[in-house]
Amino acid sequence: MSFILILRRIIRHASACFALAALVGLSACSTVKVAYNNSDDVMYWWLDSYADLQDNQKQFTREALADLLRWHRQQQLPEYAALLKRMQTLLAQDITAAQVCSVTEEMRTSFVTLLRYAEPANIKLATQLKPEQLRSIRQRFDKTNKTWKEDWLDPSAEDRLQYRNKQAANRLEDFYGRLDKPQREALNLWLSKSKFDPALSFAERERRQADSMQTFQRMAQEGSPTPQAQNMLRGLTERTLNSPNERYRTYNRELWDQNCEGFAKFHNSTTPAQRQRLAEALRSYENDFKALAAPK
Repeated sequence: MSFILILRRIIRHASACFALAALVGLSACSTVKVAYNNSDDVMYWWLDSYADLQDNQKQFTREALADLLRWHRQQQLPEYAALLKRMQTLLAQDITAAQVCSVTEEMRTSFVTLLRYAEPANIKLATQLKPEQLRSIRQRFDKTNKTWKEDWLDPSAEDRLQYRNKQAANRLEDFYGRLDKPQREALNLWLSKSKFDPALSFAERERRQADSMQTFQRMAQEGSPTPQAQNMLRGLTERTLNSPNERYRTYNRELWDQNCEGFAKFHNSTTPAQRQRLAEALRSYENDFKALAAPK
């Protein structure tokens, strides 16, 4: 669901909560404003749930998140508003898979820019992690893995397809309104032919977590934000964004392209009324982001 997910990701990133999937479901513009203005607090509690922040780490993390929010408000919200404006024109007509992928690539680049800005604070925090905090992160990984497996690995293929259909339909209807029967049937056909492989995805998830734990342990041994620690974090970021597993990279690229094509076909099946509703939703978010980005 790459293109509709990128719409929701714009909202999620604009809330400076790129790590918080709970905010993906925001729909009302007023709710987005409230979430954005409180996102540093939300992100603090999310980080604390993983690392169990201690002593001076707490104040430092709050200050770093407040700084990130200020930067994001000034630098990236205007970019998101401009992108949403362009998308209103783009989505008023039929689109191609290449156009869908172009937008998703643009958002990926924006996310990397955000990571780069947050890098000094991330390095400082990672080099301060204590052994018990590393254990807390590992335990949190294990807990989220259990939930992921329950959602994606444990169900039968039929149940998993039904779950994906429900998720996808809800996401699409957030923007387009109610889908008709032929559109739901087309959505089911699209997802039934998807290259999505939960076992391969979970293996990559575990690889990233193991890589993260090893990197955090090495950074903690540095004890301070040294050039070596910076290289360690940058290496982790690169391996997270571009897996060293060639099989996974090929799979991810094929799935990405398939989703771009699938969304383009879906959008091209929508009615003028559905496209009008989409345009109104995008315009509302655009106006929200402009208001949030405006100097106080």
